[in-house]
Amino acid sequence: MTLPCLQPLLPWLTGDYVGYAGVFAVHGTVERGPVVPLADPAALGAAVLGFAAPLGPARKVAAVSQWTKSYFGALILPALAANLVLDVVLPLDPRAMAMVLDGDGRPAGFDVAGDGLPLDAVARASDCGFVRHAALVDGHLTPMIAAFSAATGVPARMLWSNAADYLDRAARMLVPLARSLPGRQAAAEATAGLLSRADRPDGTPNLLHDPVRMVADLRTRKVCCLRYVMPGEAFCGSCPKRRRAEAVERDRVARLTGAAGA
Repeated sequence: MTLPCLQPLLPWLTGDYVGYAGVFAVHGTVERGPVVPLADPAALGAAVLGFAAPLGPARKVAAVSQWTKSYFGALILPALAANLVLDVVLPLDPRAMAMVLDGDGRPAGFDVAGDGLPLDAVARASDCGFVRHAALVDGHLTPMIAAFSAATGVPARMLWSNAADYLDRAARMLVPLARSLPGRQAAAEATAGLLSRADRPDGTPNLLHDPVRMVADLRTRKVCCLRYVMPGEAFCGSCPKRRRAEAVERDRVARLTGAAGA
């Protein structure tokens, strides 16, 4: 059941995005399962390692990476859209949330205590994305990435890169949308700053900074998510290893073409 606060987003969440409005459900209305409390480290570790264990130690890091991609993929777009377009903050406190797993053991949604709330006046007026999106970045991503890393031993840097990748994907859709809506330009620029600023306002490094770059006009991650290590999977569409392979092939073809024309 879609949170009432997310209903106004339905006209924009179409096509590939149509399912995102239903990712968050109020406690007691979730029709999927199992449900894992985010505040329970043992249950959280069992969920992610339960997904990774059948793939063996050699694929553990890749499996955890893919599992967290599913987590961030479900979480970030509706949270960013509610904040940016509606001035609504979703209930993102991990202490009062649970994740819903699909049949493969990947995160597919969230069970929350109640509906979203209006963004407070300070956050609405701020031109800083870290103030506007504090509930998402500091309240949720920071403790959950630390928890995932502690439970699995996978470096937090890779997990932050996965979160930043999905934030970038969401921002590429939502920031232009917000810029086109009356009165949303300041919110759009603040949100874009989450990715464009190298440092946070307090001078510490921004772990979400610039997660992708354009290579041969193609969106390319800076840190590989290791999807290609998973059984039956290939490089993802933004894989830096794929781009390097493509560059080598272009150089090879260019050399052959040059030799043939000499």
